[in-house]
Amino acid sequence: MLVSDLEQLGLSEEEAKVYLAVLELGGSYVSAIAKKAKVHRVSCYHTLDNLAKKGVISTFTKDKMKYYSIDSPKILVNQMEERLHKAEKLLPELLSITNALAYKPKIQYYEGIQGIKNIFEDTLTAEGELLGYTNLAELPEVVTEEYLRDYAKQKIESGIKTRMLSPISKHALKYTKKYYPKNFDTNLVEIFFINPKEFMFEYEINIYGDKVSIVSLNPNELMGMIIESPIYAKTQRAIFNLAWLGATSFIAR
Repeated sequence: MLVSDLEQLGLSEEEAKVYLAVLELGGSYVSAIAKKAKVHRVSCYHTLDNLAKKGVISTFTKDKMKYYSIDSPKILVNQMEERLHKAEKLLPELLSITNALAYKPKIQYYEGIQGIKNIFEDTLTAEGELLGYTNLAELPEVVTEEYLRDYAKQKIESGIKTRMLSPISKHALKYTKKYYPKNFDTNLVEIFFINPKEFMFEYEINIYGDKVSIVSLNPNELMGMIIESPIYAKTQRAIFNLAWLGATSFIAR
């Protein structure tokens, strides 16, 4: 029982056994200590030296041989209390590091068709509005039409409100009719079509929750990423809302 208790205080099993042996013997030579602790004599030398380095036992020469003793068990307890005191003093600094890491952005990179789909599927976890910049005419060049229909259906079924900015084109204008479910709630989708000569988006950027996803709309560059950062998402959301308000001046006619 005492051995396991001493192990919890930072001693190894053999150190605990040797420490108790020295304590019970009231001090002795290696041979007697090893026998009492039931450990090998050679390893006992190393264990005693380690305990001496830790300052929990004392050593001196007696009859030309090393003699080991324990001045007081309080030394071990005092060392533990000192460590606890140091740990308590260190805790605020450790917590500050943890808090700093909480604001460190998490970035996940994706490649290939499946990677792009993984990014789109993550946007379906949006609990609030899904905001973004896209090019609706280019999306079918990246993922299949079947996938786009399924994606739009899941967004509508999940009740995710979407606001997007996209360059205008005849294909973009037909996007919701072609890919969204029939009789879907049009209150869930708002799209501002803008002049492609002024604003030709070649990436889709989505802002949702604490995340910002970025997807290349170039089929020869199938890659994207998700940045998870409350601060970055808040900033991008503010930029989008500013662009949304200003977009009325550039709505394509």
